[in-house]
Parts: sequence; structure tokens; C-alpha cells
Amino acid sequence: MTTRVLVVGAGPVGLTAACQLARLGVDVRVVEKLAAPTTESRAVGVHARSLEMFAALGVLPRLEARGRRIAALQMSDGRTGHLRARMDLADVPTRHPYVLDVAQPDTEAVLTERATELGVSIERGVALTGLTQDTLGVDVTFSDGRTDRVGWVVGADGGHSAVRRLVGEQLHGSFQGQHFAMADVDIDTSLSRDLIHMFTHPDGMAMVFPLAGHRARLMFLVDGTDPAGPTMEQIQALAETRMGGRVQAHHPRWLTYFEVHHAQVSSYRHGRVFLAGDAAHVHSPAGAQGMNTGVQDAANLAWKLALVVRGVADEALLDTYQAERHPVGAAVVRQTTVLTDLGAATGLLGLLRDAVYFVAGHSRRVAAAAATRMAEITIGYPRGPLGVQRGGALPAGEHCPDPAELRDADGTPVSVESLLARPGFLLLTRNRSAQLRLGEIGTVIVLDSATDPLGLGDGMALVRPDGYLGLVSATADQEVVDGYLAAKIGDVAPASVRRPSALAG
Repeated sequence: MTTRVLVVGAGPVGLTAACQLARLGVDVRVVEKLAAPTTESRAVGVHARSLEMFAALGVLPRLEARGRRIAALQMSDGRTGHLRARMDLADVPTRHPYVLDVAQPDTEAVLTERATELGVSIERGVALTGLTQDTLGVDVTFSDGRTDRVGWVVGADGGHSAVRRLVGEQLHGSFQGQHFAMADVDIDTSLSRDLIHMFTHPDGMAMVFPLAGHRARLMFLVDGTDPAGPTMEQIQALAETRMGGRVQAHHPRWLTYFEVHHAQVSSYRHGRVFLAGDAAHVHSPAGAQGMNTGVQDAANLAWKLALVVRGVADEALLDTYQAERHPVGAAVVRQTTVLTDLGAATGLLGLLRDAVYFVAGHSRRVAAAAATRMAEITIGYPRGPLGVQRGGALPAGEHCPDPAELRDADGTPVSVESLLARPGFLLLTRNRSAQLRLGEIGTVIVLDSATDPLGLGDGMALVRPDGYLGLVSATADQEVVDGYLAAKIGDVAPASVRRPSALAG
């Protein structure tokens, strides 16, 4: 039986899955139908939860060097420039209270570099054309006539996914929606480049997403499209009208029209084949949720698949990918539909929207809640299949919070993302006498702290490789750990303690 995993698609979702699988000890092959990386900016906004994951993966500094930190989202009247609402990101409870605007080619370049460091094979100009599976593996055929047999397939090949089609799955939802003109250009502007700007106008909304240097993404709601695509003259005319002449566009990289679709597949798993990102769900770019949801799909799936591939978890664990991520995708589809409809509203509904945004944008509490939701910080699996609560202050199923008062021996603040740089599970405890062990699936970390920043008491918390809390217990007992692993993960038998240098508080 082969254990290699084939990832189809070398976009951010596929590359994230490949990197996470490789760092967890899995042999990964990636194929991508495009002969060369895209030069189109595509997905540009990276939110806090994804930034945390990228930090643990070891690529965040490289991404930061290619992008621009966005401190807030601001909505103004496109004619007068009058401020209607502002959503600051400083209050988002994360070490990354900002959006990182970075063009997708840069994100892909960084992830490709990391994948190469991890020994991942990436083949470009190769499309998947055939797929059949049995109980022991998957036979695949490629556009160059070659065949292969792999253990598992991850379909991260976008909205027109070949993997989705080959397993007989389809998207269900709405395929007719608003039309937008989009331009990846350089701009001259008096607007702050540290803000995302949204302009309301009777003719339709407009948005500016600043990127590194003078580069920016411009978007405009339009009534219809032209197969030839928008021209620079049309883009500049839209900017003049809807942004009050505050933006001058030049040096076009990518001009296009797109129509908003909102849809999702019924099942993320088909035997030994999985769907992630746009292969599983498509929706409006409102709130910049698409790529972020996709890379979190990949992070959720990769650790589970790695344990199964390595033979230390039961295949039933893979069903939790559907159970945890399908509801998240469904919620994103619903939320982005509402946001897009609100943004496109005109007439009396548009006036009502502006009034609601004004009130919400001038309430720090409401704005902070909206920013936190957009950053995907509120996503968790509190009633999911892998959370077990046996006392303790931390909520099982939610993302593990940072131990804010804890520092390493050299004085460096300790964060969950820094701890997760160690591949695998983390078992956190303050109980030095417990003699806990995780063996080959992770690391036991004894927090030597005079305070109790996580509220562990004499208990423990098992942090999954994607940062979410699995087991939370008021006691630090190896039998409780073993029981959890046997019930939720599979036939795991921790054999030894891997105990790094203790962390000092």
C-alpha cells in the first residue's frame, strides 16, 4: 500500500497542505496545471488566524517582507470623502492585529520556497485527467500520459476543480450574482496606504486594497461585463467618479471582470480524496475570506491525514475534516453573500446600509467584534468531535490562547504559534511530577511559571497541530491522555517523553 499524498494545485491552499504534510513526515507530490506561477494578484488579504499558522510554518517574516500591514478598514462617501465608518484592527485578540495585504504570486513564492526546503516535489504544466480509487489507494492519470498510484489525494485546484469533477461532486448554490471590475495597478493617491478604503456611491461601491510599494487592488461594482475585459481608461473613469478623483491608476498588471458565485460541495471527503479551498467552496471576496478559509482547511486536514498516513491514527479521524470544516465553509458562504448584497445595495436600502455602517463604525465594541470575526479568530469547534472537557479553565474545541505573561529562558514572549513551530501535538502542563508523554506524535512542554497564564492549575491541555484545543483536563494524568488518544485519534501508544528546555515565567 502506497502512502504518498498527491496534492493537486500549487496555489496557497495546495502549498499549505503540502508544507504541513511534509513537516509532519509525509511524502508529498504536488502537480499544477499552470506551467508557470500566476502573475495575477488574485487573493491579497491574509487575516490573523492564517498569519498565526504561517508563523508556525516558519514563513511569516518572508511574507511580511513582501506585503503591507493594514491597520483598519475605512468606509467613506465617494463623492464628498465624508467618513461613514471605520473598523480598526488593533483590538483583535491576536499577536497580529492587522491584515497583511500581499499579492498571491508573492504568497505562492514564499510557500513554494518553504515546500522545497521540506523536500516537496512540485511539478508544473501537469494536469490531473483521471482518478479511480479502491480501499488501498488511488490510481491517477496526468495530462502528459503518465500514471501513478498514491495513497491519498488532496484537491486544491480551485473553483474549476478537476478533482471535484472526477469524484462526481459538484458545487451547490447560486451562480449568478453581482459583477465587478478589478484592476491590479500602481496608484498615485493622497489616501492612507495603511488602510483598506471602501467608497459608497449611487452608481455602486468601490474599494482600494493597498499592496507593497505603489501597487494596489481596485474593485468596482458594475452593471455588466465586456468579454474583452475592462480598459485602463474605464478603470480610471470609475476611480474618478466613485473615489472623487483621489486615485490615479497606471502601470496595469491585471484587468478583469468577475461575477460573484456563492456555492459549496456537499462532502469534503470522498474516500481517499479530499477537497479544500475553492474546490470545496466559492463565494464573494467580501471580507477577504476565500484564501484564508482555504488555507485553514488545509491546516485542519494535513495533521489528521499525516497521522493516518504514518499509521498512528485510525482512518475514522479523517471524517472529522468534514465535520469541522464544512460548517465553517457554509458560514463563510452565508456571511459573504450578506456582505456583498449590502455593499451592492442602492436607493433606500443603500441609505439604510450607510446608516447601519455609521452606527456600527462609531462603536468601538461593535467594530472590534466585526474585526475579530473577519480575522477568523472566532472560528472554533466547541461542539466538534475532537473536543473533550474534563474540567479546567480553557474551552476544549477553541483555539488555544497565547500565555500572555509567559516568556522563554531568553526573555522572548511565548506564543502558541511559536510553540507550534514544533511539529505535532503539544501537551501543556505546569505539573512537573506528572511524567506525561506523547511519544512520536508530539511534545510535552512543562511551563515553569510563577503565574498561571493559561489557567491550567495542576491540569493539562492538549493542543492539536493546528492550534485548537483537543483535551482539557483539571488533572495531569497519563491515563486521561491515553484514553483521549485512543477514543479520538486511534491506536496511539505514547512511548517516551520528549521534553524540551522548560519555559520560564
